[in-house]
Amino acid sequence: MKSSTRFYTGLLLMIMLNVVIKPAWVFGIDRQVQNQVGPADYGTYFSLFNLSVVFIFLLDWGLTTFFNRQLAMTDPSDVAQPRSFLQLKLLFSLLYAVVVCSAAWITGVHRWDIVVYVILIQVFYSLFMFFRATLTARQFFLTDAWLSIIDKSLMLLIGGALLYYPAFHGSMTIERFAWLQAACLCAAMLVALICLWKKGLLHYLRFSGFPGKKIFKQALPFALIVLLMSVHARLDAFLLERMNAAGAYESGIYAAAYRLLDATNMVGTLTVSFLLPYIVRRWSGNKDINEVVLTGRNFLLMLSVGISCVMIFMGNWVQQVLYHHTDVKAVTVLQWCLPALIGYSLTQIYGTVLTATGHIRSFCVIIGLAALMNIVLNLLLIPSLGAKGCCIAALFSQLGAGITVMLYASQKIGLYLHPRSLLVYIFTAILLSVFLYAGGNWPISKEILLTMAAILTILVMLLTGMLKPGVWLKPEKNL
Repeated sequence: MKSSTRFYTGLLLMIMLNVVIKPAWVFGIDRQVQNQVGPADYGTYFSLFNLSVVFIFLLDWGLTTFFNRQLAMTDPSDVAQPRSFLQLKLLFSLLYAVVVCSAAWITGVHRWDIVVYVILIQVFYSLFMFFRATLTARQFFLTDAWLSIIDKSLMLLIGGALLYYPAFHGSMTIERFAWLQAACLCAAMLVALICLWKKGLLHYLRFSGFPGKKIFKQALPFALIVLLMSVHARLDAFLLERMNAAGAYESGIYAAAYRLLDATNMVGTLTVSFLLPYIVRRWSGNKDINEVVLTGRNFLLMLSVGISCVMIFMGNWVQQVLYHHTDVKAVTVLQWCLPALIGYSLTQIYGTVLTATGHIRSFCVIIGLAALMNIVLNLLLIPSLGAKGCCIAALFSQLGAGITVMLYASQKIGLYLHPRSLLVYIFTAILLSVFLYAGGNWPISKEILLTMAAILTILVMLLTGMLKPGVWLKPEKNL
């Protein structure tokens, strides 16, 4: 199978699988847990979970991304360099646990049971992603696509039984929800390990001492970008719970909106997990990357624009369907939260390009400035605006980061921006806004209106040439 065909087929399978499983997890399990335990309890968990994400760079120090990039560039027979990374990650896990516990103690956290569970969640997730990175670096995209749904599939089976059949093993609590996630991730990690064994890749995990200073120096920028992006995306929820007078409740409202942002952003996360090793392989072979970058940008931005318009004009309906109320504050937070997805998408695509082509330090500077802007805005807005303040800060900082990264990548690497596509994004936003505003008065159900909006977006992509399924399967020359 040709390289481009394998990439697009694996990516399409991953997206299809996750479009089925991840929404079922988000709306059938995660949302239902919040509805059952209440916004305050869930808000406490959400705050501590985000605190654990902020320090997640300590689990890895950029070695997974560095390892994935280096392995994708090397011949399969060259196995010396990455052998000792697993040993390091296990040691980093201890360091991570100490730092998170220290941060929780300093900030006056009392729910130590949840702190322990979120630490386990992040440790197992980090190892799981390290194992998957080995598979994608060796271009086993289809295997990785199936692995991407293992943990959430287990949560659907076990968590669903607890939520919808409480007689099975008692009702769901926030503590049980947290430890169940850790257990499912541990199981997924073991499945990934078995896949590595079956593919003959276990030799990359052998302990053989520690890498030298040179590798740490090369990997450090990757660790820094993980830290900065974690701070940029996750610190706000912890600040909200600590700084606002009704912190736990406001954090619960923010979690309800952020859940939708995270669910839709999942598509971009999955896309770039495939994109990084693919671009690295093409870049190291002096092959053009413009087409795959533009295809990824078009797909993610059209999705982001569509979802943003839906949330702005149908926020009341979405809130009612998911959380069974139309609280004005909750709807407002939802409407301000989702448009940040546009900035996330730009950063994901062009940040991946900068990482793959070796411009990681410049990427760090851009994200560092955006994170600083986000923190300052949150400190100013959270005391008075609460969850809405977090959304406003994220919207401006994420859009600023996304646009800056796109322009820098275009100038530094020579990627073409394709201004015609930028005009199509604006046209689609206007078209959907008019359609959804007018459709709100039509005698049709919201489900039909939403379906029509999705069809309209796909038609725009087909008519403008943004969506070209035939190109994905066309044999590629000189590979």
